[in-house]
Amino acid sequence: MRALLAVAGAIVLASLAAGAQGRGGAQQQPPPPPAPGTPTKPLVPLAASTLAAKPDAYLDEFVSVTGAVEQSVSKLAFTVDQDPKKTGKEILVLMRHLSGTIDPSTYVTIVGQVVKFDPAVMGEKFKEWAAALPSDVAVSYTGKPVVLASSVINVAGIDVTRRLPPPMTADEEAYQKIMKQVGTANAALRKGLEGSDVKLATENALLLRQAFAQTESFWKMRGKNDAATWAQDARKLTEAIHRAAAGGKWEEVKASATTLGQACQTCHTAYRERFDDGSFRIKKPSTTN
Repeated sequence: MRALLAVAGAIVLASLAAGAQGRGGAQQQPPPPPAPGTPTKPLVPLAASTLAAKPDAYLDEFVSVTGAVEQSVSKLAFTVDQDPKKTGKEILVLMRHLSGTIDPSTYVTIVGQVVKFDPAVMGEKFKEWAAALPSDVAVSYTGKPVVLASSVINVAGIDVTRRLPPPMTADEEAYQKIMKQVGTANAALRKGLEGSDVKLATENALLLRQAFAQTESFWKMRGKNDAATWAQDARKLTEAIHRAAAGGKWEEVKASATTLGQACQTCHTAYRERFDDGSFRIKKPSTTN
């Protein structure tokens, strides 16, 4: 047991190190927001055999389970056992996404919440995992323990449940270029605001005005009138910031800068989708509020 837990810990650390190394040299992105079902207290480490023997003792607990992959039940569901050979004491694991591979008879570490499988509850309380198990298969697992996995780390130290972005489209590349200009100019504007630097604030207010004019055109061409309006509002705010900064009216600059940030956030919420690697894509129409 201790050896397995030590291996599990090593795999987790390797996964985290690999993620950090993969971001080296690129602009560091802030960590993604906590996923649904994120534990609020330390994980309970245990082997799959322990969970299979006393599932009721761990119901609703967030656990770190080590075990061997027994079989694939669906694209987003598989079972684990303590032994690569079938023992009849398997534990069902449900995933929300699968971006890697899980090979049969290999050991994995699963981080997630233990619940008793109930199709009705899954559809209401655990919607993100509900689609992992086909309805015709769900009946056979009703009442049995299941781990709703927030992470599944394979033998290569890779979390195969990470939701990774598709390749960028031409639209996304064009939009990213504009947003990078906005990010750079906005950071410089705030630096000018903090130091009451008229030159720095006014120059970057003009750069922001130009970038938001491009943003407005981008969304108008794609028929997104709400996004175009938000960009137009942002452009007008940068003009107000430029006038106020040129006149040394720093309280007005601060007020307009705050409103500008709110306008940006409104558009991001509606049209920006974040993935588990910290990158962004334009939110697809089917998921746009």
